[in-house]
Amino acid sequence: MKKILKTKKFWIISGVVLIILIIFIASISGSPKEEHELVKVERGDLIQTVDAVGKIQSENKLSLYFETSGVIDEIYVTEGEEVKKGDVLAKLNLDNLNSYVKQAEANLNQKLAGVSEEQISISLKQINSAEITYEKAELNLENIKNVADENVKNRYLSMIDLLNDSYIKLFNALKFTQELKENYFSDLSLEAINAKNEIEYNMVEPISKAKTSLDVAKNTKEFADIDLALLDIDSSLKSTSNVLLFLKSLSENVRYKNIISITDKSSLDQNKSIISASQISLTSAQNEISLLKMQNENSIKTAELALKEAEVNLELQKANYNLLIADPREVDLAYLESILSQAIANRNKAIIKAPIDGIVTSLNKEEGELISSAEPLVEVLSPRYQIEVNIPETDIVKISLKDKAEIELDAINDKLFKAEVTSINPASTNIQDVVYYKVVLSLSEEDERIKPGMTADILIYTDERKDVLYLPSRSILSNENKKYVRVLNEKLEIIEKEVELGLNADDSKKEILSGVSEGEEVILKIIK
Repeated sequence: MKKILKTKKFWIISGVVLIILIIFIASISGSPKEEHELVKVERGDLIQTVDAVGKIQSENKLSLYFETSGVIDEIYVTEGEEVKKGDVLAKLNLDNLNSYVKQAEANLNQKLAGVSEEQISISLKQINSAEITYEKAELNLENIKNVADENVKNRYLSMIDLLNDSYIKLFNALKFTQELKENYFSDLSLEAINAKNEIEYNMVEPISKAKTSLDVAKNTKEFADIDLALLDIDSSLKSTSNVLLFLKSLSENVRYKNIISITDKSSLDQNKSIISASQISLTSAQNEISLLKMQNENSIKTAELALKEAEVNLELQKANYNLLIADPREVDLAYLESILSQAIANRNKAIIKAPIDGIVTSLNKEEGELISSAEPLVEVLSPRYQIEVNIPETDIVKISLKDKAEIELDAINDKLFKAEVTSINPASTNIQDVVYYKVVLSLSEEDERIKPGMTADILIYTDERKDVLYLPSRSILSNENKKYVRVLNEKLEIIEKEVELGLNADDSKKEILSGVSEGEEVILKIIK
């Protein structure tokens, strides 16, 4: 029996140990780690194509358009006339477009030739003139500030005299009211007590405070001290006026009506008028100072703005001179060349050239008439086969005239035929709620096996890049306007790198302009 109990105890302990061991192993193993499917940044050639399906058409009319609107200047062909590929058939008025081309050529040639002595001389004169203007503006600002300071200073000094005059009037009014108090309000009646309190608290104390502020202002002549004295004097004038008004009302009281003399009543009115006049003068002086400060501030701001404009102009003239004498940079030449190319391209949009050999079958407008880019001017009958296809709006922006294409015919599977885009109709067509544009391609070679109506698979080569970096499209993520990829750092942590994209190429590849390097590994997919 003891042996059985020992055996059971052994197995129980062994089971507990095993469970603890399993839990420990599970805890240290943790959750499964993420795995990442990676792809490297590669370098190579990329192409961009547009594919479409169409049918071979025999000797169709080719509709030719201007790529811009305008007035037809000249038509060089007539109906029935044979034309060769490259012949100029018509043009719009080119006066403005030619002037843009000439100006662009002149700018480029001037940059290549360098600056002339005359241009340097003119630029130096402009700098000198700008310096003189700047110095004048600087001197003008200094003068305006000095005049402003002097005017304000003089006005504040004159304010001291006005404040002193106001204080004298306050002192005289106080002296008069104290005589009234001695003569008429010396008893202990309620009216007399009120009169004495009014004089003591609303005249004696405020006037005493004003006298202290005025003495400081006279001594320092600082604007802040004068402003403080102005506030105290103004407050004293107001409280004194109220006391005089109170005493005037009290003099008409039944108790004092026949006691206070007519002379004192008259003096009371006179003092009140003097104090009121002093208040008006002080307020007027305050307004004049405020207006003067505002005028000075506006004048200074105007002068500062003129100085700033003169400084900007001076810096601009110096920059123009430095640019003038500097050697032409490649980036400047490239920019001017691009301007010239754009001007020529804009001019070419106003010229119709025969894209193929053929016969003019129709002219839809006459010289001098206005024509839009959606109206065909010339109809040309092509002796060769051509293909007309509908291209959706998402792809039409990729296609340009003279783009090359390869044609594969279902009936002739042993040969790829070459073709070229010869016409792009700018007018759209809706097919099942999708916007399409009509594009015509001309076959560049003949083959007796080609028959009208044959189905053609078309691959149009719209763009290409040589020796560039690229990644699969699905490795590139978006966040608002930001494009980025995910990579692993040294700690195997996922970080984001912003990238700049170029061509959207075939096979779901995208050109990478910046952000990552060749051979760098990018996360394509995270596998849990």
